[in-house]
Amino acid sequence: MKKLLGLMWLMGLMGLLPIEPVVPINPVTAQDTSRLELCVETRQFFQDNEFFGLHAVGYTLPGFYLRPMVAWHVSPTVTLEAGVHWLHFWGARNYPSGEALGVWQRESDTATAAHVLPWVRAEWKWTGGRVTMGCLRAHELPLPLYNPERLYAADPEAGVQLQLDYKHFDMDVWVDWREYIWQHSSRQERFTAGLSGVLDFGDGDWGIKVPLHVIGQHVGGQGLAEHTMVQNHFNGAIGLLGNHKKMQAGCYVMGYTQKNAPGIPFKRGWGVYPVVSGQWSMARTALTVDAGYWQGHGFVPLLGSMLFSNVAYVDGVTYFGMNRMANIGASCRWDMGGGELRVEGRWYYYLEKENPSQYSIGVFIDLAPKITIAK
Repeated sequence: MKKLLGLMWLMGLMGLLPIEPVVPINPVTAQDTSRLELCVETRQFFQDNEFFGLHAVGYTLPGFYLRPMVAWHVSPTVTLEAGVHWLHFWGARNYPSGEALGVWQRESDTATAAHVLPWVRAEWKWTGGRVTMGCLRAHELPLPLYNPERLYAADPEAGVQLQLDYKHFDMDVWVDWREYIWQHSSRQERFTAGLSGVLDFGDGDWGIKVPLHVIGQHVGGQGLAEHTMVQNHFNGAIGLLGNHKKMQAGCYVMGYTQKNAPGIPFKRGWGVYPVVSGQWSMARTALTVDAGYWQGHGFVPLLGSMLFSNVAYVDGVTYFGMNRMANIGASCRWDMGGGELRVEGRWYYYLEKENPSQYSIGVFIDLAPKITIAK
């Protein structure tokens, strides 16, 4: 854990170097200084996952999140947001409490009638950078490391985040605090820390990118009611990507290591993920298509789908010596003039396994109206 935190500290210091900046991140112009806005962000979702076999069982996510908030632009560089985040699944009666909600959370004896959380975010922006405290912004992570369902079917990440956006270098460093503990707690604290950086050597129609990703999960804490073993898990990835206009192709090499993880018989593992993608747009329509091949051994994705794991999610006993899987995904977006409609699907095919074919289909509507209530 000390090595991960040391690496994040070193990368953060790099952001102070005099690198030529490009367009600021979400700049606020001078005339927008000290204004108050009423904002409502919402996503309606219907995600159907037809999974078979031991990696994961199928499940459906029908519901929405609603996020009403007041945004105070204190100055051109400082913004404060405050509101609530309400997550609801159609047909659900009780929601697990006491731990952060995950993707398709297990049944819990302790439950609440609704799942509503505070939404608070403070940001300081400058040319080429941003510091966020409170509810965090999304991260640019490749598919095996991150399950996109977390963006709408899980609790918002909350903690502290540093983002840099320069001409040839992007970086995102964050800490997401998932479980807070009091003195003599019977539970352990849990947090996720990550670093995502990209070196971009492109200029014009052609480009080469070198992405680097590190994710760590820590379960521990001091002053607990009884001594409990500390657990640490790590994912890492490095890639080489080439792009020409709207097309991109490349390969990631990924790794996993753990210490004191109960029920996982291997200490470390690896994965390889070559991928190709393309984007096309016309008028108010945009289409994205990607295809990849996954081969992993002794690998557990900390924030990704269990379809890429070497641990059986269904029975918790079976372990796969090798996981070989091809997948193809497509997403089509329509600008509705004030919102966005998106339809997407993905097909997975496992090599040399029973029930090799799995697929998922999703429909989403995103809206984010804003009203200026004071200047």
